[in-house]
Amino acid sequence: MTSHRFGNPIDSGTSTIDEDAVRDRAPGSGDVNEVLKALPTVQFTNTQGRATREELQDLRPENISISGGSIYENLFVIDGVGANSRLDVDDPASPGAINSVSAATAQTLWLDSSLVGALTVRDSNVSAEFGQFTGGVVEIDTREPRRVFGGEVYYGLTTEDMAKYEISDRARESYGDNGPPDTPLFEKKRYGFSFDLPVSDTFRLLAGYNRSWASVTNFPGNNYLHYGPHQQESLSENFLLKAVRDLPRGMTLTGQATWSPYESEYRNGNAIDNEIISNGGGLNARLELEGSRKDADWRLQLSHAYADNDREAPDINYAISSGAPGYEGCSLGTSCSFGGLGPLSQEQNETALSGRWEQPLSFADLRLGFEFSHIDAERVRSRPAIAYVGVSDIYIGDDVVCAADEGPSCSDGAYAITRYIAYGDFDAQASIDAASLWGELDGEVGGFRVRAGLRYDHESFLGNHNVAPRLAVSRDLPWAGISVTGGLNRYYGRSFLGYALREGQGVTRGYERTGTEVDDRMVLFNDWEQRTHTDPARYSNVGLDTPYSDEATLAFQGPVGWLGGEYRIKGVLREGRDQFASSLTETETIDRETGGTLTRRVQTITNDGERSYRGLSLEYFRNFGPDDAISLSTNVSHTHSTNISYFDVADETELEGALVYYNGEIVAELQALADNQLEDYAAPLIINADWSARWFGGRLRTTVNGRYRSGFDRVGDTFENIRIDGVSYDVYAKQEFSDSLDINLSATAILARTQAGETALDVRVNNLFNSVLNQDYANSSQPWQLGRNLWVSVKHSF
Repeated sequence: MTSHRFGNPIDSGTSTIDEDAVRDRAPGSGDVNEVLKALPTVQFTNTQGRATREELQDLRPENISISGGSIYENLFVIDGVGANSRLDVDDPASPGAINSVSAATAQTLWLDSSLVGALTVRDSNVSAEFGQFTGGVVEIDTREPRRVFGGEVYYGLTTEDMAKYEISDRARESYGDNGPPDTPLFEKKRYGFSFDLPVSDTFRLLAGYNRSWASVTNFPGNNYLHYGPHQQESLSENFLLKAVRDLPRGMTLTGQATWSPYESEYRNGNAIDNEIISNGGGLNARLELEGSRKDADWRLQLSHAYADNDREAPDINYAISSGAPGYEGCSLGTSCSFGGLGPLSQEQNETALSGRWEQPLSFADLRLGFEFSHIDAERVRSRPAIAYVGVSDIYIGDDVVCAADEGPSCSDGAYAITRYIAYGDFDAQASIDAASLWGELDGEVGGFRVRAGLRYDHESFLGNHNVAPRLAVSRDLPWAGISVTGGLNRYYGRSFLGYALREGQGVTRGYERTGTEVDDRMVLFNDWEQRTHTDPARYSNVGLDTPYSDEATLAFQGPVGWLGGEYRIKGVLREGRDQFASSLTETETIDRETGGTLTRRVQTITNDGERSYRGLSLEYFRNFGPDDAISLSTNVSHTHSTNISYFDVADETELEGALVYYNGEIVAELQALADNQLEDYAAPLIINADWSARWFGGRLRTTVNGRYRSGFDRVGDTFENIRIDGVSYDVYAKQEFSDSLDINLSATAILARTQAGETALDVRVNNLFNSVLNQDYANSSQPWQLGRNLWVSVKHSF
């Protein structure tokens, strides 16, 4: 009934959300990550609730930060298989960017909430079994096949007619007497099924499928308005097949395949015939054998994980003057743009073998484990992307003759384009061989429970040998059933391949041609000559250390005698060092293919990044009999980071020596910014409340939950200047970020119970009180935010 349950005192940073809690608290979209809002140390972006067309169309899971870590430094584990990207997933480039794909996420594989059996989050005091993270660990376990035949089928939807739209005061004021634009039009559907198939007493299957679909109405730019609105869609699917076989001698063999393909459509409003389809998601497959030998338990697992991020787009882009015959009505501007820049693929493959052994000893429990893995990453443009530039570099006239059939680049008696750009084909690859060994002892020493562990990680890409000690000590105090736990731990991150793949991007070349006059005709031959050459930016990441985070934690846990229920108080201090960041951009001179020299940008990945986190959380839950439960939690924290993305320059590097005007003084910019709270994924105060109840003998289940996120002050550039002694300085001052309160309701009512099963109506009401979730958001073209909105579903189980 409660939103989550605590781990053992020695696991003071562990929280588990069971299957029923997941289903009662997941949003209508089925995003499992949203369920983690019940936990006080998990942070979400401040931009949630914006009703831009892009965000309404996006069906990927929400990014999360755990205990001050970055969104791409968590460890996601789905049924024991990692689902973590080592690529540049935070690239904000549009789907039409020349060298980037846009459907990548930090989580390479995701599951719909209907297929989840349990969620376990480890935000601190993490066992040596888990490594390659500096944020937190999220374990997602699909439910086990049941030993009796059964299943469920469901269908749900939401549309713009089931939503209210709100706008921030700041955005409303910006419009003055002019009203805001129309509210967005959208539709979302989600449906699926799962079946439990007990083939025999020793062999059982689980098959599941989920399909989520979103459509938004998008509009062309001002120069293309006569083409009218169009629909853009996204599709996310889950396929799950899980087989469990009981073997002799108490062994169990599990085979599983999980596939979550994702695709999203995009069209630039300032062009036509330019649809781009971005693909994402991935595939995990595993074969696991587990059993026991005398009093020891063991497990072996072979797995393969594949992440797919690519795009499909028209091969050639044309920008043709609107004055060319046949293109006068295409655009109201100077050019008609159509086509695209061709396909681009990016993928990651990881094959791993892991094992674990648990052996009780006379004085402690011994746990040992290993993992060996090989990771391949690749970004490919299989053929050059061509962009014809025919706005100013074009012949127009009835005397134009095309010597060859070139398609839209040349038209007899009309026009001929005389310049194009070719973005070179490339095949950038990087690989990693990784090995991990870990062990820990867990036992009683002088009235204390001690868990002491050590983890060793080596990856061939960086070449470092990392040893991470883990220590947790717990003791039951002699009063009121209270346990106190302290921990000192080090966590190492994982290698990042984004720089290596960017280094391999292709050369850009420019080609031109001139016409030949023949009998008063301008003849254009297909005889292009290279005139320009531009190398891609150069990157490097040689001789780097592995990012790490040192942690100290102290937790108290126990029952509340006078009030009932249980509580946990937890303090976490973390210092992250050697974080990946970019150097300042430098330049180097190289020879040009067409003669002479050119200047190329050079960036180097560094270990200059730092991150610090201070957090104090309080959690309390209580069951009031079998039908009511409450959960309350809060977290007070401060997070500071020198850089957000791996491609950002660390503050200390970028701002060294810069002076600004702050608080009536001329100070170093670093001094003004020194104690800034991180702007996103780091609200300094979080308060969660959750009440779940069953009514009418369990025929109605309701859950009401709310999250308060506090605002904060942050020093920044006011974009004003002051002149002192003849020198101009940027004026810095504190800027206020507003707080927000989000209340949600879920209700599931059983409509019928028959021999054929149970039919239920499910309603999810998001933002129940129609709040403006982000008062700091103002956008001239898409200012709307989602107010109260509903998901309605029907489910039949048998």
